[in-house]
Amino acid sequence: MNVLVSPTPEAAAMLAAEHLARAAASAIAERGRFSVALSGGSTPKLMYEALKGLEVEWEKVHVYFSDERSVGPDDEQSNYRSARVGLLDHVGIPAAQVHRLEGERDPAQAAADYAALLPSRLDLVLLGMGDDGHTASLFPDTEGLHATGRVVANWVPKLDTWRLSFTFDEINAARERWLLVTGASKAKVLREVQNGIDGVAGHPVAGVHDVTWYLDAAAAEELSL
Repeated sequence: MNVLVSPTPEAAAMLAAEHLARAAASAIAERGRFSVALSGGSTPKLMYEALKGLEVEWEKVHVYFSDERSVGPDDEQSNYRSARVGLLDHVGIPAAQVHRLEGERDPAQAAADYAALLPSRLDLVLLGMGDDGHTASLFPDTEGLHATGRVVANWVPKLDTWRLSFTFDEINAARERWLLVTGASKAKVLREVQNGIDGVAGHPVAGVHDVTWYLDAAAAEELSL
């Protein structure tokens, strides 16, 4: 595991933000644009706050989303709304370069349409991890764990809802994959992932390859480093 441990959630978020700004500069210098997929959850909000104070050529950034709930863009549960309110409204990124997953539409059609508009290869997929080891909207024991292609409509029985999500194929095809994980509630799952317990079916995050982990000390407490 490539693990970067910071003392606090805020410090982990700042480190990830600084590295994202550096990755954006590198991609723009090499290819003229930076394509990044954002995720939902609470931890990215700290990174969004940190990013607002950093120098990024936002006019050359294209933003995508690794997953979305079955809600519209103004719903408080929307990952797009969280990113818009926390970051995108504040940095002057052109609206045409923010590509949201349309969670309010038929899930299968929305997934197919999103797969068609993705770039050939994303520069960075930024992910989180739930207390159950899920990442993006790939939850334990769901059909999405076995999906092929780029985007899947994944039925999550325990939540009684559809989710839209990148597949493992899409996540692992990106140039880089980062997982930003904080909090003591994640420590046990991280130890189990490190030790290969329950595999991808039990801890879907194990299906993400060649990851850079951005952790705070509480999340990393049970890891062997």
